[in-house]
Amino acid sequence: MATGSFDAVVVWAALLQHVFKASPLFLAVPPRYFCALVSPSRSVCSLHADADATNNSLTSLEQRPSSRSGRSGERSPFEGSCCGSSYVSSESSLEITKYRVVMLGESGVGKTSLVTQFMTSEYINTYDVSLDDEFGEKSVSVLLDGDENEVTFIDHPAHEMSVENCLSTYDPHACVVIYSITDKASFKKAEDILNYLWREDYTKEKAVILVGNKVDLARSRVVSTDESKALASCHDSKFIETSSGIQHNVDELLVGIVKQVRLRLAAQRKRLKKMSSSKTSLSLHAAKELLSKMCLLDNKSKSCENLHVL
Repeated sequence: MATGSFDAVVVWAALLQHVFKASPLFLAVPPRYFCALVSPSRSVCSLHADADATNNSLTSLEQRPSSRSGRSGERSPFEGSCCGSSYVSSESSLEITKYRVVMLGESGVGKTSLVTQFMTSEYINTYDVSLDDEFGEKSVSVLLDGDENEVTFIDHPAHEMSVENCLSTYDPHACVVIYSITDKASFKKAEDILNYLWREDYTKEKAVILVGNKVDLARSRVVSTDESKALASCHDSKFIETSSGIQHNVDELLVGIVKQVRLRLAAQRKRLKKMSSSKTSLSLHAAKELLSKMCLLDNKSKSCENLHVL
């Protein structure tokens, strides 16, 4: 082998040894050094000069700060993305609307039994038993039409808290007035409650549902369905018959409560938008509401038994 070629090989071997030891970036060695093995015409001095330039280049690469490691330098293209260390998910949990529902009626009509049955409904997402039963409150998460709501049922014994105190304390979104179809006195109590709610305009602003419970005791019925429907219609309320014992219409009542609350809230928002309308329009609207309260309007599409419409 010629002296020049031998020197080139020696220099090349030394260079590779240096590169392998100095840095893992040996693949960055310019391809022209491979020509040294097949092109012995290049001088040793030229190879030494190229080797020095490569060493300087490798040194600068080793000292360059990395933006991925947090040091100053060029901005990483991954910063702010799901691949970067500083990535924070933009997803946030949606706020769940909360509704309060008071259960009103005489003792022994099945208010607590209905609330207990609500906890096993197919529409229930969760059952929160963290609240003390002595306060008569139970909260559940209801998933209906793709929207989730937290509903708190307030069930105090009739002798512990009056209707007036219950309404002023909890400011409920809905009132469920319950009586037993086997107890005429409980129906009279329900009528008194509806009269109070109607006088205080609760039936205008809030969802009010009259519930005839214990329909499984048909042979002991003393309150007719027609009588109950007439009472509910005259007080701008909804009506449904249930049985907590055989779970008859329990799910329907739960869905109806949530539906009625949503419809009432939507109607309130609509009325607020019409506050700027003319006095004539407001007077006509007030007259229509008065006729509704006097039961002079016969609107079959708004049956008191349809809990999915106002």
